[in-house]
This record gives sequence, structure tokens and C-alpha cells, in this order.
Amino acid sequence: MKEASYCPNCKKEVELIAACGATNYFCNHCKKLVSSKAVLTQEQLEEVQEEVSDK
Repeated sequence: MKEASYCPNCKKEVELIAACGATNYFCNHCKKLVSSKAVLTQEQLEEVQEEVSDK
């Protein structure tokens, strides 16, 4: 199973859409496509949350 990915804007989990050889990510909360380069992994999400809580 593929690791979960998260929206860089709202930090909610994004939906992986794979069709015709293309992989896209869609955030159901923001209602937008998210670039594969912009999505956050679980580790990146935790780092961002730590940075925010440190402020």
C-alpha cells in the first residue's frame, strides 16, 4: 500500500487518482488538484506541525 499524502494547504489527506499512466492528487477539503511535487508525506507533515507548535 502506498504511503498517505497530505495537502500542503489544509494538511488533510489527499486522494490519489491514477489513470492512463498519470498520477494525480486531489484534496477533497480544498476541492483542488495538488501537484505531486507539492504533496506532503507523513514525515513532512509531522515536521511542519512541529514547526508550527514551536512558534
